Amino acid sequence: MRSIALASLLAVFVLVPPALCQTVDPTGARLDTALRALEAKGFSGVVRVDRDGATILEKGYGLANRAERRPFDRSTVVQIGSNTKDFTLVALLQLQERGRLGMQDSLAKYFPDVPADKRSITLAQLANHRAGFPIGIGGDFEPLSREQFLDAAFKRPLSFAPGAREQYSNTGYAVLAAVIEQVSGKTYDEYLRDNILDPLGLKNTGFLLPNFDARRLAHGYRDDQDQGTMLSKPHAADGPYWNLRGNGGMLSTVDDMHAFYKALFESSTLLKPESKMGRFNPDEPIGLAGSDLVNFFEYDRLPGRHLEIIVATNNAAFGGRPVRAAIEQALGLPSDRGGQVAATTPRANARPPAPGVAAMLSDLVNAINAADSSHLARLVGEHFLVEVGDPPAEQRVTRLLGIHQNLGNLKVTGLDEIEPGVVEMSVMTAQEGAATTKFLLVGSPSPRIKGIQMLVGG
Repeated sequence: MRSIALASLLAVFVLVPPALCQTVDPTGARLDTALRALEAKGFSGVVRVDRDGATILEKGYGLANRAERRPFDRSTVVQIGSNTKDFTLVALLQLQERGRLGMQDSLAKYFPDVPADKRSITLAQLANHRAGFPIGIGGDFEPLSREQFLDAAFKRPLSFAPGAREQYSNTGYAVLAAVIEQVSGKTYDEYLRDNILDPLGLKNTGFLLPNFDARRLAHGYRDDQDQGTMLSKPHAADGPYWNLRGNGGMLSTVDDMHAFYKALFESSTLLKPESKMGRFNPDEPIGLAGSDLVNFFEYDRLPGRHLEIIVATNNAAFGGRPVRAAIEQALGLPSDRGGQVAATTPRANARPPAPGVAAMLSDLVNAINAADSSHLARLVGEHFLVEVGDPPAEQRVTRLLGIHQNLGNLKVTGLDEIEPGVVEMSVMTAQEGAATTKFLLVGSPSPRIKGIQMLVGG
C-alpha cells in the first residue's frame, strides 16, 4: 500500500506545471508571508521582486476593485504617478539623439513669446528641476488646453532665478511635454507609443491609446471611499489635461515597468549609452517613486545586491512605506524608512528663521496635526497673503486638513531659512515617511505665507 501511495504522489508531482510552484525560493516565501500579514491589516496592491535576473515573487494582495471584488494580480493596471517623468526624459533624450532638439536649448527657441524672465531657461534645467517653476499651478484635472496651460505657466512668477537651485516641479515637466509634442508633431501619448512602448512590445502602458479594459484598472481608496481610476477622472480627448501631462497620470503593470526599466538600464534599445547624459547608470542604486497620496508606485534597483523591487498600492490609509519596510526586513536589507531621519547636508547659506516665523509655522503644524479647522481658519486669516485669483480661505483650510488626512501627524525635524523669503521645513510624516515643505513668505516685520510647496519622499 505504501509503494502505491508513493507512486501516486510522484505522478501528481510530475504533472504540476513548474510555473505554479511560486514559493520554491525561501526568500519568496518569506516575502509572501510578510505581505500577507500586511494584507490582513489593509494593504492592497501588487509586488514584484527580482533577484539575479529571476523573479522570486510576483503577486497581488487585496482588492483592486472593492465593489466588484476584483483582486490584484500581476496584470492589474496601476497608476505610476511621477514615474511618468522617466518616460518624458527618455523622449527628450531620444529627440536630442536624433538631432531634433538639444537639452541646452532655451524655451525661447520653442516659445518665441515666452516672458523675459523665462527666455533663458533650458530644457536641461526643466528636466533637473532647476528652472524656478513651482511644483504645480493648479489641479491635475483642471480642463486646460496646451495653450492655456503654457499661458498660465509663463505668467507665473519664478520661485528663483533659473539654475540657482533645485525645486521639484511638475509644471516644468508639463512644459517639457509641450516641447515633445511641438517637436515631434505627435501627442505625448502617441510619441511614447511609437518610440518607447511599441519598440519594447509594451501593450499595457500609456493613457488612452492602450484602450484599457476598465475592469483591469485598480481603483484608489481614501477613507474607504472609492476614488475611481485615472481614466474615470476628467481628461482631454488625447491624454491627461496639461497640469498632469508629462509629469504624472500614466498607467502600467508591474511587468511592463520591469521591462521598461530593464531596457533603460541594461540595453541601448531606447537610448545609446552616450545619450543618457549620466542618467540611468546601471551600477548605481536608485529609487523612483510617485504618489497622488491615494495610489503609490515605487521602483527600486539595487545592483550591488542584484535586486529589483516594484510596488504599487491603492489605499491611502496604507501607502508604500510599510510595504517597503516589510520587504526590506524579509530580504535582510538595511532600512532607511523605519522612522529614522536620514542625515542631510546643511545648506551653505541656511540659517534659523526669525523667532516669530518659527512660532507661526509651529502653530500651523500643531493645528494640522490636531485637524482643527477653526484654528486653521484663524491662522489662514491672520498669516496667509490674499491676492487676486487666490483660492478662498475655506479652500485653503480644506487643503491644510488634507495634509493630515493623507499623511497623518507631522514631526518637524528641521527648519531653515534657505534664502530671503523661503523657509524649508523637514518633517517625518506618520504615513509616508520623510517630506520637505517650503513656505514662501512676503513682507516684514510680520511676514505672511504666500505659498506652500510640499514634496513627499524628499
